Amino acid sequence: MTEWKARDVDPSLTDLVIRGKTVPREIVQILALRGHDTPERIERYFAPQLSDLYDPFLMPNMEKAVDRMLQALSGNEKVLVHGDYDTDGITGTALLVRNFQKLGIPTVSYIPNRLEEGYGVSETGVEHAYEQGCTVIFTVDCGITAINTVATAAQHGIDVIVCDHHKPLPVLPDACALIDPKLPGSTYPFQDLAGVGVAYKFLQALYSSLDMPLDELQEDLDLVALGTVVDVVSLVDENRVLAMYGIKRIQNSEKKGLRALLKEAGLRRGLAAYHLGFIIGPRINACGRMRSAQDALELLLTEDQAVAQEHARRLSKDNIERQTIEDAIFQDATGIIEQRGYEKDRIIVAAQENWHEGIVGIVASRITETYYKPAILLTLNEQRAKGSGRSIPGLDITAALAEHSSMITRFGGHTQAAGLELPRDNVDKLRQALNASASVLEESLFKRITHFDLELRLTQITKEIVFFLKYFEPTGMANPQAVFLGKNLEIVGVPRVVGSNHLKFALRDKDTVFQALAFRQADSILKIEPGKTRIDCLYSISEDSFFGKNKIMLKVKSMSIAHDQQ
Repeated sequence: MTEWKARDVDPSLTDLVIRGKTVPREIVQILALRGHDTPERIERYFAPQLSDLYDPFLMPNMEKAVDRMLQALSGNEKVLVHGDYDTDGITGTALLVRNFQKLGIPTVSYIPNRLEEGYGVSETGVEHAYEQGCTVIFTVDCGITAINTVATAAQHGIDVIVCDHHKPLPVLPDACALIDPKLPGSTYPFQDLAGVGVAYKFLQALYSSLDMPLDELQEDLDLVALGTVVDVVSLVDENRVLAMYGIKRIQNSEKKGLRALLKEAGLRRGLAAYHLGFIIGPRINACGRMRSAQDALELLLTEDQAVAQEHARRLSKDNIERQTIEDAIFQDATGIIEQRGYEKDRIIVAAQENWHEGIVGIVASRITETYYKPAILLTLNEQRAKGSGRSIPGLDITAALAEHSSMITRFGGHTQAAGLELPRDNVDKLRQALNASASVLEESLFKRITHFDLELRLTQITKEIVFFLKYFEPTGMANPQAVFLGKNLEIVGVPRVVGSNHLKFALRDKDTVFQALAFRQADSILKIEPGKTRIDCLYSISEDSFFGKNKIMLKVKSMSIAHDQQ
C-alpha cells in the first residue's frame, strides 16, 4: 500500500492579487511550498521571461570556448559536433549543427551507435573527425569523463570543446575548454540544465560575441524544449523558461521534421510537457535504442518534407517494435525476480541472455516502479554483462556502483540512472555486494510515499483554481502537477474500462459531479458497486475541450475504499 502524505502548508496564506488577477488561496499555498513565496516570485512563475535567463558567461570556461569557435569561424575550420544517442544528445547536436552552419562554420556531425560503441565520446567519432579534416570536436551531452578519447583527439591535432551537463570525475579531460555547470568550483546559478540547455547557453554567448540578435537563436527553442523535457531534468528556473517558450514554438515550428513527427503522432494543438515526454520523446529515443540515432538527427535537420515524413514513419515503427520487445523483457525479468526471490532484495539485479541492450534501461524503470526498489537489468553474452540501472529517491545508484567499482569494467550516470558493464562472472557477486551495502539503509527509504499538495473537496473546485492550474505547465520533475486529496467521494454511474487498462467513472461530492479517469487501475472495477462505493483518492485537475466546450476532468492517481466503508 502506498502511503499518502500531505505537504506542509501555511494556513495563514490568503488570496493574492497580481496584475489585477486574484490568485486563489489554494494556489498560493501550493506555490509557496515550491519556493514561490512572495508576490514577485509567484508573478515570475506564472509569467517567466527569456530575459530571466542568466548571463551565459557565468558558465565555467565559456569565454575560452567562444574564443576557440570564433577562431574556427575566422579560419574557416571544419568542426565535428559529437552528440549522444538519446533525445537530449540528438536535439543538442541538431541545435549546434543548425547554428554553426547558419554562421558559416563548415560542420559535420557524429552520434555513436549505442549497441556497437556505447555511451560517450567515441574513438570512432574521433577518427571520423580526423578523416573529415576537422580541427575542432564540439561535444554535446557527453565528454566530461572522456579522458582517453580527448587525448586521442589531441594526438590527431584536434581541439575538443566539451559541452556537457553530467557530473565530472575527479580527473578532468585535458580539453581545449570544458563547459559544464557541474564543474568543481562552478558558481553558475543553475546547475540542472540538460545537455541541449548547456549547448543553448554556449550559442547565447557566441551570438552575443558576434553582436547577433538572439531572435534567430530563439527559433530553435523548440529543440531545446524537446531535449530538456525528455531528459527529465527539473522543470524549474532556466529549464522552465526554456521549456515554456520552446513548447510554444513546437506547436508552430517551421522545422519540417518536427511537423511531420507531430502529424505522425496525431498531435495538433494543446501541446504540453506530457506529450513531449511520453509521445514524441519515446519515438526519438526508440531510433537510437533499436539501431542508429542518425534517422532522428536527420529528421530534425532536413528541409525536405518527403524525407521528414519517411523518417517520422520509421521512428514510429521503431517505437512500436521497442514496446513489443520491452513488454517481453519485462515479463522475463519479473519471472526471474519472482522465481529467485529477488523481490526481497533491497537492490534488484537480474540478468539474462539475449535481452536487448538498448531496451533494458526502460524495463529497469518499470521494475523499479513495480517493486519500488532500485533495479539493474543486464544482458549477458559469453564473457560480459552489460545493462542499465534505475533507482528510487534517496538512493544514488551511480554512487552505489562506485562503492564496488573493482567488480565493474565501466559505469557512469546520474543519481537515479546508470549504465554499466562487468564480467559475467561478477553479476551475482555485485548483487550480493550491493545488497550488503544497502542493508544498513533505513527501511523507510523503501516505502513508497505519494505526496499531495492539499485536501480539496470537489465542491471547492472553482473556475479560478482551474484557470491558474493551467499555468503550472510545463510540469515535470521538481514542478509536478498539483495533486489533491478527495475524501469520501461517491462513485456514480457505471464505471467502464477504456484504453488498455484505464478506468473511467464519475465522482460526486454533495451536489457536485465530475468525470474521472484512473490510469492503469482497471482492476479496481471489481471493487466498485455503483451508487454505493465511496472512495478516497488523490487526483489532479485538467480541462479538456469537447466540441468547443471546456470540461473538467479529474485524473485519479491513486484510490482506496473510503475508511468508513472498510
